[in-house]
Amino acid sequence: MTGSPGGVRAPESRALLHIDLDAFYASCEERRHPELRGRPLVVGGEGGSRPGERGPLGRGVVSAASYAARAHGVHSALPLAEALRRCPALIVLPVDMAHYRQVSERVFAIFHRVTPLVEPRSLDEAFLDVTGSRRRFGAAAAIGHQLQGAIAEECGLDASVGVGTTKTVTKIASALLKPRGFVEVPPGTEAAFLAPLPVEALPGIGPKTALRLRGMRIATLGLLASWPAVSLREALGPGAAGLQERARGVDPTPVEVPGIPKSLSREETYPRDQGDGGVLRERVRALTAEVARRLRERGLSARAVTLKLRYSDFTTLVRRRAVPPGDPGDLRLAGDALRLFEQTWERGRPVRLLGVGVEGLETAAQLGLFDAGDPGRPALDATLDQLRRRFGPAAIHRGPTVAGATLDWNRDDLARLRPAEPGGGAEPGV
Repeated sequence: MTGSPGGVRAPESRALLHIDLDAFYASCEERRHPELRGRPLVVGGEGGSRPGERGPLGRGVVSAASYAARAHGVHSALPLAEALRRCPALIVLPVDMAHYRQVSERVFAIFHRVTPLVEPRSLDEAFLDVTGSRRRFGAAAAIGHQLQGAIAEECGLDASVGVGTTKTVTKIASALLKPRGFVEVPPGTEAAFLAPLPVEALPGIGPKTALRLRGMRIATLGLLASWPAVSLREALGPGAAGLQERARGVDPTPVEVPGIPKSLSREETYPRDQGDGGVLRERVRALTAEVARRLRERGLSARAVTLKLRYSDFTTLVRRRAVPPGDPGDLRLAGDALRLFEQTWERGRPVRLLGVGVEGLETAAQLGLFDAGDPGRPALDATLDQLRRRFGPAAIHRGPTVAGATLDWNRDDLARLRPAEPGGGAEPGV
């Protein structure tokens, strides 16, 4: 902090970090299979394959690619068939979300050693506010280096780090020198740091907006920052002002620690379209059971149940059903979700993605004597919850079970990345 007339201190600059794990899913697999390090590797779909052992991979896409695979033009969201065409030596491993969640929790536990102010953005990236941690752990850059080293030593993973005063700047900085990148943007240099970068580097500018800006001959963030505001607003609408401010390095958005979520959901994408009604109904029950467990785990109830259904032609339908607040039991929520399914699904039409969610979350009230319904059901739900926590979500279900695939993280996974005791202090060191 610097002095000012009258002895008043100027406000201290914020110190933020953005930490992004490099090629997270692929790196987790390399950690489990050291013999694959340095080889072109992707994670995608349910089936695995190695050179000379090609098996049916179904209709899958790349979830993550190692840097060796990226050198061949292979990247996330690329169809596996095209990835194999570009790189015949490609190694394909199935998605293992349970493992990636476990590794992610270990990484976030390292973050929480230095600050409770951690905002998860996905399983492999987070913003950290270390403004108040500097007195104990040193400058923000020093904290970033310590965390980067601890992740490598304890988890065997590489991470890229951006250090700065705003979330926008730190996120851009962490992406510049991947893998194992480290970029610090000192206070007061934000605008100069951003100015030469292409407009596509700014979070929030998608392909359509970038094309429109380049059509106006605005190719860099420096030009965007200095462009006449009226002209930008006419071209981009009311969101232009916010984009221009962030292009100047101005972003007061705070690091937000997850609280009570607005919604919880579970969804799964099938490697082959599923048109069997019996199978789909069982998947609705299984997805609902996982959502209900998460509600009970957090002491929450919901005011609405949602169903998401995507057909093979990518037509996506989302339906919502209001429910009275009450005990979030498996059977109660499954009944509502199944009613939505029957109202939504066109019988026999193949389904690509299926999801169940709840909205309008609030702290669950104590049920009255005559509100509980079957008195044995809460006890059975609690027993099932214990078994699933110990052996995994697929360990036990009511009724017949049909195997399903969780191929990506869901927003409610981020709640698991909070500290064990919210608001707790940092541990002695990283």
